[in-house]
Amino acid sequence: MGSARGDAVSSRGVLAYGLMVLASIPNVGVADTQSRLTNTVKTPSTTTPISRTQEVQTLAKHWGLDPEEYQTYLDLMRGPLGKWNPDLDPLVALGMFATSPQQERRYAELHAQQEFDLTERTLQFQQAYRSAFDRLYPNQSVLDQRLLAPYFAHEHIKSTKRAAKRLAQKRFKDGDRLFLFVGEHCLSCLPTINRLMSLLSGTQDGRVDVYIRDAQGDDDVRVWALAHNIQSDWLDRQRLTLNRDEGLRQRLARQSALPLMSDTPIFLKRGGRFFQLSLKDVGL
Repeated sequence: MGSARGDAVSSRGVLAYGLMVLASIPNVGVADTQSRLTNTVKTPSTTTPISRTQEVQTLAKHWGLDPEEYQTYLDLMRGPLGKWNPDLDPLVALGMFATSPQQERRYAELHAQQEFDLTERTLQFQQAYRSAFDRLYPNQSVLDQRLLAPYFAHEHIKSTKRAAKRLAQKRFKDGDRLFLFVGEHCLSCLPTINRLMSLLSGTQDGRVDVYIRDAQGDDDVRVWALAHNIQSDWLDRQRLTLNRDEGLRQRLARQSALPLMSDTPIFLKRGGRFFQLSLKDVGL
């Protein structure tokens, strides 16, 4: 009886010990896993000084610089220069802040050499592209001329206007005066006045006289001048006068063999006689 009871106690002791051993096994695994995770998290993810130095050396070589020079460039770009010019390349940045003429010349030469090399490579590839295009598409044009039609039309109009202005300028002589009659609200007055003054710029004693319809007094004339940005030096040099129209436009219209050609008619006074001019006559 006592022996049986002792065996039971002994068995319960062995069983308890076994359970303790089994329970301890997962704990060891968890602790080991946690240790590995902790070590992994603590591993630095940033680049080491050695790799950073190698990167600077590689970039410096790309621009033909020493590592110290490239580091100077990086320091410059961390300041106001980098804030306002974030895309500035190293050669230009270092050249701008060179500390001696010799240093400035070195960066300028490096920059010129790289630009020249890039241009040469671009032209070389362009030639290869043109040869490839002609070989692959022998019956096609590289550039569709129809796309250039608006550009050519615009250039033709500009060229025609320039020729008309040159021809108009040759028509005027010393002492010629141009009379322009305008309304209170004239949208194209300033360009027209500028054009007329330029026509007479090569003459002596040439002058443009602007007459403002419906102006009741000098105050109205001054208000009109301010509203149309008339420059005071034009008036001071007596190349331009501003006047009230007190019936002159009507008298000239009656004398003219042709009706008034526009709301802002232009007359030429030469040798005491008046001639009505068209916009084409003055290159407008």
